[in-house]
Formats: sequence, structure tokens, C-alpha cells
Amino acid sequence: MTEDGPPEAIEAAEAIEAAEAPEANAPGAAMPEGHGALTAAPDAPNAPDAPDEERGFAATAREVWRDERVEVVAAVLLSLATVLSAWGAYQATRWSGQQANSYAEAAALRASANSQGTVASRQIQIDVATYLAWADAVQADDTRLADFIRARFRAEFKPAFDAWLDGAPPDEAGLPAGTPFEEPEYKLAAQSLADEKVAAADAALVDAQRANQISDNFVLTAVLFASVLFFAGIAARFRPQWIRWAMLSVAVVVFVLGLIVEFYLPQNVGF
Repeated sequence: MTEDGPPEAIEAAEAIEAAEAPEANAPGAAMPEGHGALTAAPDAPNAPDAPDEERGFAATAREVWRDERVEVVAAVLLSLATVLSAWGAYQATRWSGQQANSYAEAAALRASANSQGTVASRQIQIDVATYLAWADAVQADDTRLADFIRARFRAEFKPAFDAWLDGAPPDEAGLPAGTPFEEPEYKLAAQSLADEKVAAADAALVDAQRANQISDNFVLTAVLFASVLFFAGIAARFRPQWIRWAMLSVAVVVFVLGLIVEFYLPQNVGF
């Protein structure tokens, strides 16, 4: 707008320009050509407050624990009781096998002991028969026959016979008192072996009885953990909190008792 012209025209032009200026500055108004567009940067979203988020998570966890703690404790008890019950059943099976093996060993040892005892009895009969024949020959003053029989004594009988013959003075019949079978030197290897096998059989029988008792005790732990499964599983079925916690308390007590019994017993891993 030039400054030439009448003053009235100049004032009217200035009034028109003043009226158009607010419309140009209004939001959404087009900028005049040649001017750069000034756009306001959009407001950035507010960043989450980390402490507030952590406090919200903790509050949610506390609320979940308050509402679901019976179920959480019951789930833990159920899982542990299942594993320990399976372990108790495995141990009961292992000790039952040990019991069977010990019973079989005891039976085999007793059979062998009986066999050796039979051999020892036969040898005693031979020794008694030859001794009586020697005594009859001595009584008949048949020295040749007595020496013949004495030369055929068994090797295990000779030490006892010599100790008996040299130990006590002879009586009127010319023989010492008693018999060689009373001497401590009279020992039979077959009889000693039979005695050893009888003792081993008795020890195997004791082991079998012990394994049987341990197996029964592990069966008891399986029963205890089955009770834990029942009480922990039924606790969540009740709505009153005191009943739920009462059932859960019984489950915890029985679980601790079963845990003590199971790990107090000797473990038979098998490898």
C-alpha cells in the first residue's frame, strides 16, 4: 500500500489490513505465499513413571498372593508329595528285592551247611568204628591187628587219638579214661565249614528281616504322602478360609513327618 492518496483512503486501507491480520494468525489459516510454515511439534507422550509401575506390580503380587496363597501352597505340597511318594515306592521295591535275595542266600547257605554236616557225620562214624575196632584188638592183645587199624585212622582223627593216648595214665584195661572224641584236638573240617555256613545263613536271615522292615517303613511313607495329596488337594475346594488353612495345616504336618521318616531310613539307590 502506497502512501500516496487522500488521507481518508489511507486510513480505510489500514483498517482493512488490521481486520485481516487476526484471520491470518488464526489456527488453520493459510500462510501467505513466501513465508515458511511454522508448525508446532506434537506433544510427546508422557514417559511412564518407573517407581509407580514397580509399586503397582508389588501391589498386584500381594493381592494375588492374598487371594491365591492357599492354591500356591497346595500346589507346592502336591508336587513335592508326588515326587517323594514315588521315591518311597521305589525304595520299598528295592528293599523288597534285597529281602528276597537275602532269603535266597540264607536258604542256599543252609542247604550247603546240611551237606557239609552230612559229610562230618559220616566221618565221625568212620572214626568211631575204627576206634572201637582198635580198642577191641587191644583188649584181645592182638597187637598186629591193633597196629593195622591204627595205621588206617583218618588224618583228622590221629591228633586227637595221640593226645588222648598220651594224656592220661592207662587204667586196668590198658587204656586211658574217656575217648579221643573228647579231646580239643578232634576237629573236623567239614563240621567247621558247616558251622560257618550256618552262621552265615543266620546273618543272611537277619539281613532279610531288616530289609523287610525297611521296605515296610517306606510303604508307610508312601501312605503318608498319599495323605498329603488328599488334604492338600481338598483344601482348595472349601470356601471358608479357616477350613482351607486347617486342611492345609494337616497336609503340612503329615508332609514333614513323612519327609523325616523317608530320609531317616537307609537309601538303596541301586547303582
